[in-house]
Amino acid sequence: MHITGLRAELLRLPLPRPMLSGSSGGAGGQPVTHINLPVVFLETDAGLEGLGYAWNLLGGGRATRSVLADDMAPLLIGEDPLDHERLWRRLYRRLQSVGRHGLVIQAQAAVDLALWDLKGKAAGLPVHKLLGGMRPAAPVYGSDGGWLYMSVAEMVAQFETYLEAGMMGVKMKVGHPDPQTDIARVKGVRAALGDRIWLAVDANQQWDFAQALTAGRAFEQLGVAWLEEPLLCEDIAGHARLAAALDIPIAMGETLGSRHEFAAYLRADAADILQPDIVRVGGLTEMVKVATLGEVAGRSIAPHHMMESSIQVACGVLVDAPIEYMPWVAAAFAEPARIEAGLMYPPPGPGLGLTIPAEIVRRYRVD
Repeated sequence: MHITGLRAELLRLPLPRPMLSGSSGGAGGQPVTHINLPVVFLETDAGLEGLGYAWNLLGGGRATRSVLADDMAPLLIGEDPLDHERLWRRLYRRLQSVGRHGLVIQAQAAVDLALWDLKGKAAGLPVHKLLGGMRPAAPVYGSDGGWLYMSVAEMVAQFETYLEAGMMGVKMKVGHPDPQTDIARVKGVRAALGDRIWLAVDANQQWDFAQALTAGRAFEQLGVAWLEEPLLCEDIAGHARLAAALDIPIAMGETLGSRHEFAAYLRADAADILQPDIVRVGGLTEMVKVATLGEVAGRSIAPHHMMESSIQVACGVLVDAPIEYMPWVAAAFAEPARIEAGLMYPPPGPGLGLTIPAEIVRRYRVD
């Protein structure tokens, strides 16, 4: 089997609910209403087509599509799509001078997902079975409902729908300039939901060390499950100091772009929970390696976003990692994610088990 063509599209999808986090504008900013979905279709001489995708919110959609069509397609045409490790290395080595992380590695993630999709289709198996078939489903926590613009009452109302659906818990955004604002908001949510509900918080890199330390100590008293991205992702030393000073687990990794960046955090004891984003880290091939690093280091894994593809890794190689329920790109796919009694199941079809109908491409395509 050989790759005969690569077609790159860019879709712009409306979000199910406007989002506002520290990384998208911060408290007082304007909520984001749409998400960019660069999509790649790999065609083969065997009649199989592989589907892959990336995502971005605040820019880079057209650039990602251009990298796919102009820079990656010539490196893939004529190649055997089953050689995903070799092709991942080839793309990375050729393009690392213009993007070891960011939009270039995200474009590579789209290709990598398409290669795994083809591998599964050629074998007639779902990707999670090819990876190892660790478990049939993964627990889900609700994450699309705790944005900075929402009041405590609004967050609680949404969180209660997640809990009624059987989800393991919920996550809310923090990261106001004054941590006391966030402490009060978390207290309000905790009081409404009760002490036994699993609750995590995400600061999206908004604080300095002193602010994060103040907030972290308060969140410990409130039984918060983890404090996510309290500092700039480049500040490994600061995260190490914070992890040593606090009992609350520090979760980190959604903005890291390779296993090498995760390894640096592990060497510094700077993160308790690793959160690779399957797109931002370069695809399924690299995400599995991050999972192995975490297992060796005795760290938990909690995949970030993109549940429709992360579920393959969560069920393929991870023992107890949760899935973050964030239906940002759900509207693109023909079939909704299967979630029953708080558990998410991988799509039953071969490969990724995902299909983007032609009508969806036409409706949301960006020229």
